[in-house]
Amino acid sequence: MKNVNKHLLIAFGLVILAGFLAVQNATAEAGSCYLKATNKDVFLIVFDLDRDGNQGDQIWQGRINRGESVKITVPHGRFRYDFNAQPDQDQPLSGGFDRSCSNLETILVP
Repeated sequence: MKNVNKHLLIAFGLVILAGFLAVQNATAEAGSCYLKATNKDVFLIVFDLDRDGNQGDQIWQGRINRGESVKITVPHGRFRYDFNAQPDQDQPLSGGFDRSCSNLETILVP
């Protein structure tokens, strides 16, 4: 009987630990998503947006080649990006597009 109680206690502890880890993983994915360049290469600068929609810190900057994606995580679940659809040419950035980011969804960028 003592042995059974010991195994039940260990199993219960493992279930609690697994639940705790699952909650941490879900929380991490709440503000994470993928940016994917579908038609052509693109240069992006990504900024965090606060709860009021104000532009905050730069989260990511770089080139995404056609068909590739990059994972970003934003603190407030929303971001704004500016882009250059011709990254091999020095041109001003276009954009200012606001998007939500959660659950590792894929967001297509120009």
